[in-house]
Amino acid sequence: MDFLLPYTLIFVSIIILLLSTFLLKQRTGFKNLRLPPGPWPLPIIGNLHCLIGSLPHRALRDLSQQYGSLLLLQLGETPTIIASSIEASKEILTTHDVKFASRPVGPTIHILTGGGKGVGFSSYGEYWRNDPDVFVKELDNIVKLASGSSLVDLYPSSWLLRLISKRLDDAKRCQERVYQFFDSIIGQQRERNSTRGDGVGEDLLSVLLRIHDEDTEQIPLDIDDIKAIITDMFTGGSETMSTTLEWAMTELIQNHRVMRKAQTEVRELLKGCTTVSESDLVRLNYLHLVIKETLRLHPPVPLLVPRQCRETCRILDYDIPKGSTVLVNVWATGRDPKYWEDPEEFKPERFATSNVDFRGTDFQFLPFGSGRRMCPGMSFGLANVELALTTLLYHFDWKLPGNVKPEDVDMSEAPGLPVRKKTPLLLHAVRHEPDSV
Repeated sequence: MDFLLPYTLIFVSIIILLLSTFLLKQRTGFKNLRLPPGPWPLPIIGNLHCLIGSLPHRALRDLSQQYGSLLLLQLGETPTIIASSIEASKEILTTHDVKFASRPVGPTIHILTGGGKGVGFSSYGEYWRNDPDVFVKELDNIVKLASGSSLVDLYPSSWLLRLISKRLDDAKRCQERVYQFFDSIIGQQRERNSTRGDGVGEDLLSVLLRIHDEDTEQIPLDIDDIKAIITDMFTGGSETMSTTLEWAMTELIQNHRVMRKAQTEVRELLKGCTTVSESDLVRLNYLHLVIKETLRLHPPVPLLVPRQCRETCRILDYDIPKGSTVLVNVWATGRDPKYWEDPEEFKPERFATSNVDFRGTDFQFLPFGSGRRMCPGMSFGLANVELALTTLLYHFDWKLPGNVKPEDVDMSEAPGLPVRKKTPLLLHAVRHEPDSV
């Protein structure tokens, strides 16, 4: 049994270190502050046990119903504030948005983003032919690493956890592999740019390289910044788009009436077309309602990307400590019966007579957030979802395999960021000839 002794000592050391850190912070905690209510934290783990057995956005919704729309939890070392109402969300995202404009960057995110670079995780005040299979695999790994929480992220001050954690090594490997691909892409782009005039046919990468080469003080941009922005585009745009598309098809296959109505609109307005173009999308009214309802029930990032409080401030008569992490539960407000009739039902028509939109001014419906850190790729992502969904409905009829009934489709969610279906949707596609409309 002597071979177990080193592991026992390591385990005991970790426990002592974490307990000491917790007790020290408890003693020097937030004196004279009126903090939001929440369950009593346990030593070391804080309130992590409150999230066991359910996905975070669901568990936090349940806790907010018990403690209030502004909730305080101790998740690891950092106090975490959860907003689950229109009033709390508006205060954080709009009224005091400058104070909540930064992002918390833990050890894993710090590595994956090259030190907190890029659009998604940069601090407030900053710039706001390869092997495709390997490239996509590494991007998927980045999404998985960024989605989950680990001990090293919950207790970032613990040098011992950093030393023994494999997660940071995995993050570093992924970041290096992806950035190698980007070096090649940037080199090819520079060659293309050299053969055409300035500003002629510029794409996003060309613009970023031009800003970098101009080296202005107003927009400081180095090559690692550009790589981080490209990573944001691939990981953020592709994952959220595919997740929304899968949930939309899942809801449609369960609601035959809505499916037929959406297909009828698409096929009548695009009759005779062999392909669907972006210019066709503006005529599709009902399809837009379907996407809105999908985003209400299934926001890709239910808790939005976390924010960090830059200075102590007051929200709904409670003090929010500087440095605390802030989450906005848009999944909860999107299903709150105070704001929605029959909130659990898929009813695209609810938006036909409503001015509620997802562009950041209606706080019961914020799939893309609001304020200064609202999702910058909203328009790009929506256009891709609309184009893909229109194409699927125009060219194909869809059926469940075998004897599977619509009510048998698994609607459970998988943990992660974004929140996908736990069981991938399987459908049979039957080719629809446009000329037969």
